[in-house]
Amino acid sequence: MCEINRIFYTERSHCAMADRWSYILSGVLVLFALTTIILTAVILGIVVNRLDSKDTTSSVEKNSSISLVDQVKIDDLLKHLQELQYIADKSNGTRAIATAGFNGTLDYITSQLEQNTNLIIQRKYFTVRNYIVRGNPQLQSQINGNIVDYTYGTNFTHILFSSRADFNSFVRIVPIPNDGCLDTDWTSVSAENAVALVKRGDCTYPAKSALAEKYHVKGLLIYNDGTASDRLQPLQNVRNNLNTTIPAFFISYALGIQLLNGAPNSNVKMNIDVSNADGIGNICADTPTGEKTKTIVVGSHSDGVPAGSGINDNGSGTIGNLILALNLARLFQTSSSTYPTYPYRVRFCWWGAEELGLLGARHHVDQALLSNATIVGERFQDYLLNLNYDMLAGPNYRFGIHDRATVPSTTPTQALNGTEKITNLFRQWYNEQKLPWSNSSLGGGSDYVPFLASGLAVGGVNTGAGGIKPASERDQYTAVLGTGNGGIANAAYDPCYHQQCDRITNINPFAYEKVVKSAAYALEYMGRLNDLEKWLYPNGRQTHIPLLNRDQLYDFHNDPDLI
Repeated sequence: MCEINRIFYTERSHCAMADRWSYILSGVLVLFALTTIILTAVILGIVVNRLDSKDTTSSVEKNSSISLVDQVKIDDLLKHLQELQYIADKSNGTRAIATAGFNGTLDYITSQLEQNTNLIIQRKYFTVRNYIVRGNPQLQSQINGNIVDYTYGTNFTHILFSSRADFNSFVRIVPIPNDGCLDTDWTSVSAENAVALVKRGDCTYPAKSALAEKYHVKGLLIYNDGTASDRLQPLQNVRNNLNTTIPAFFISYALGIQLLNGAPNSNVKMNIDVSNADGIGNICADTPTGEKTKTIVVGSHSDGVPAGSGINDNGSGTIGNLILALNLARLFQTSSSTYPTYPYRVRFCWWGAEELGLLGARHHVDQALLSNATIVGERFQDYLLNLNYDMLAGPNYRFGIHDRATVPSTTPTQALNGTEKITNLFRQWYNEQKLPWSNSSLGGGSDYVPFLASGLAVGGVNTGAGGIKPASERDQYTAVLGTGNGGIANAAYDPCYHQQCDRITNINPFAYEKVVKSAAYALEYMGRLNDLEKWLYPNGRQTHIPLLNRDQLYDFHNDPDLI
């Protein structure tokens, strides 16, 4: 047994040792496994955290990449612009006020806003006095006893806003010397109860008419000056002071000279029946979010001239403004988590009767400045700035940025800093896009005028109207855009300005899209500022501004349509 026991002992000893090493090895394996699991978990945690961190960064980058600018597409612009052409075609080729074309334009804007946005829409109306000519106006002359009848539209036209006339007998003609722009021109003759004959030139038509009223004339005839082939016929749609109390005609150069040479034996009869144009509409559409007392106003005029469809002037601005409104409202509604609303209310407006002297915008500003304007959000003091878009797609375009340096000397100083900031903001965008730009005047002629004159910062971009593109500007644009893309030197920016040919074919799509994108950039940039009011008015601003003079269109003298 002893031998067996020894063998058993020896084998047992070896087994014990083997078991001990097995336990050690198992422990090491378990420890290794636990370490591996822990390390794996740590690594996975780090990876997960990094992935989460990467997703967060991506989300932020994604948020910042959503831009109002990128929402602007030329196809959308042209699609809506084509609708305005259809509307004009159904209205004898015009979208001027008091026509089906104008009313159809307002209906189209309203329907698009109602169907596609949650913007708060207001449609307000005003009256244009003495605008509609009824019946057949008559002008008859008697020179040395010889009586001649003249044709309306060929020999004479109605000066807008002038009163009716019903002469039952001939009235003497009194020529006014030196273009009738000074009091001394009128005091040197006796024009009371006579019809004053005044040549075009040196001062505005409203200025001549104001002096005629001052010296108690019975009627006023302004004749063309004959200095060029396009200054022989009577002009259409010449504007007078808004509350003129005398009848006034614009007559041809030939008729003017005939009456002048026949004096003092020249006499005339004037007969015309005029009535008011009622129910001329302004549309404003507000974002439901944003502070009402800090409102950004984006405006464009919705009317055209009687002569044509007004697709560049100003269907392009009308639709550009509409696209901004539709896109911003959509982003606010459907992308609120990735495109937060602005802290400021945005008010998109479409002004009526701009072509008659900025009447819609002036009416709006006048109403907002009234002492009894107490509704929060409807007072002028609730506005921070006005962006104005008028003629955005001219065929021989320039990128004309409204230049603060060109404001009239009478501009309230508080508007200057903000206007300069807006000017530089647009320049910055065009520079970043490697696009050329030009300076455009803020001297008058579009709907920013009543806002600027009342102390509000303004800005905007246009592609030019009837002005002539100089060779230097053509070369500037060619250097940036390439040969053949600088336009035509010594030609109008818009050769169809205020003409029948201002149709959908009168559009430059490249320029149109760029201008509306720049408008989107400016709106978005300012809408995202933490303190826009301080940015515009670092020294504060006066909120109670006197009303504009309702008896005059405006004092800014360099609007070519007034002289």
